[in-house]
Amino acid sequence: MKRILAIVLAAMSLAAGGCVTLVDQASFARQQADWDSMVGDIQKLNERINGLQLEQQQLAREIEQLRQAPREDLVTKNRLDMVERQLQAVNSARESDRREIVADLSRKVSAIVGGSGGGSSGRGGSSAETGYEHVVKSGESLSAIAAAYKSSVNAIKRANNLSSDTVRVGQKLFIPQR
Repeated sequence: MKRILAIVLAAMSLAAGGCVTLVDQASFARQQADWDSMVGDIQKLNERINGLQLEQQQLAREIEQLRQAPREDLVTKNRLDMVERQLQAVNSARESDRREIVADLSRKVSAIVGGSGGGSSGRGGSSAETGYEHVVKSGESLSAIAAAYKSSVNAIKRANNLSSDTVRVGQKLFIPQR
């Protein structure tokens, strides 16, 4: 601002310096009023420049924030993708463990249920019963097994403490003799 005022003063003094003319009071007052008006205009322009500079700085900050926002979103998306992959791996491992546990429990239950010897057994009643041991094969049902041994489904269920007609491949059943 001082530089602008100095330039304006220098220009006016050069313009007036070549003349030796006496300036009348009215002309001097008019020049003084013009000078004051220019100084006021210069101050207003400087204030406007300062305001524009502040606005420019604010816009620069906002642009920087916008440039960083997609990066932050990308980082967040990558983290979410990684967590999803880890979750899928955990779910796969959990499903595998579940299958292994079910298979292990099935083997143990089969061993417990079908673990008795074949000839005679004390199952189902207080007196010893005679009968056969049968290992269930694929496609066999309790009714087919009962028919093959000329026994009843209820007798086989009672002898093996079964609550339903469902049997599994590999399960050992005691078939009571009639």
